[in-house]
Amino acid sequence: MVNSSFKELIQNLFKTTKQVDNALAELKRIAVKIEAKYEPYVEFTRWRDSKEGRLWKQQKYKVQNGCCAICQHSIPLKGSHIDHIKPLSVYPHLALDTRNMQIACPDCNASKGDK
Repeated sequence: MVNSSFKELIQNLFKTTKQVDNALAELKRIAVKIEAKYEPYVEFTRWRDSKEGRLWKQQKYKVQNGCCAICQHSIPLKGSHIDHIKPLSVYPHLALDTRNMQIACPDCNASKGDK
């Protein structure tokens, strides 16, 4: 009787371990998808905050004559946004492509969203 209870306990332990392993594998797959989605944002933020990114923004601001590329209103450099013309959510491979970037006011950039 003890022997059969012990066997049943071991079987349940193996089943539970298998379920945990399957759940962990699924979580790892989800984590990889999440990392892939946010990696372009991380790369862009790193570039934006670099000396090269800050210099690009200053130069682009001058090219745009200190105006928002979307609404064309005059904007201060400080507080302006680097806008991705084609959104990163759809075109993550363009995260660091400066041909896909423009300077925009915060309102225009925020209202644009993923459009």
